[in-house]
Amino acid sequence: MKINLIAVKKILHKFFKRLGYTITNDSVFKGQSSSFFASHKWLIELDFLTILDIGANKGQFASKFRMLFPNAFIYSFEPIQEIFEILNNRFSKDLKFKSFNLGLGLESGEFDFFQKDFSDSSSLMRSKDLLKENFPQTQNESKIKIQVESLDNISNCINLELPMLIKIDVQGFEKMVILGGKQTIKKASVLIVEVSFYELYEDQEYFDSIYSLLCDLGFKYMGNYDQLYSPNDGSILQADAIFFKENG
Repeated sequence: MKINLIAVKKILHKFFKRLGYTITNDSVFKGQSSSFFASHKWLIELDFLTILDIGANKGQFASKFRMLFPNAFIYSFEPIQEIFEILNNRFSKDLKFKSFNLGLGLESGEFDFFQKDFSDSSSLMRSKDLLKENFPQTQNESKIKIQVESLDNISNCINLELPMLIKIDVQGFEKMVILGGKQTIKKASVLIVEVSFYELYEDQEYFDSIYSLLCDLGFKYMGNYDQLYSPNDGSILQADAIFFKENG
């Protein structure tokens, strides 16, 4: 299927108009028409109706994928209150967006959470020296309490139209999210999951463990969406691994 960029632009213009925005020129799409949309053709063709953004932070992923899927309903999960408020403000006019001020895991309850000044690296797990050595901006942190719920429990309260994409980026806590959301995850067509090749957080699971768990749930590893390189020696520390549901 050849991507009709003119049609894509028309859809996006209509979408942003519904949100109260008027795009007076195509500067929003410059540099993306031939690269951004074309490089995501493999995803666009799947026409997701639901996107779960687990570990949303300020909505970086949700904003990017909103451009690709203007008709999808996006559910975002972010446990840090002040970051959650930024996320909500960013999508305040998006009628197909809902956010939850929660962390996701295996069990429900209130848990210690290690919030860093560089909020992207905050986690339910303590960071290791390797993370701080490679990224000095992650050194300062404070311990707060957050509410945690399981994905399967939350999914009983929301409408998950298929096909569905699930993104999980929770700084070393990915396995607990998956274990608490097996039934929901099985319904997804595509997963994008952050995996690690080195221990950046205490007692975190590595790629092999996440790979085995998702294979058992019926998914096939298809490569990496993005990778995080060490600024010190260029080694690959983490990756956003792509998994497709087999026979999905």
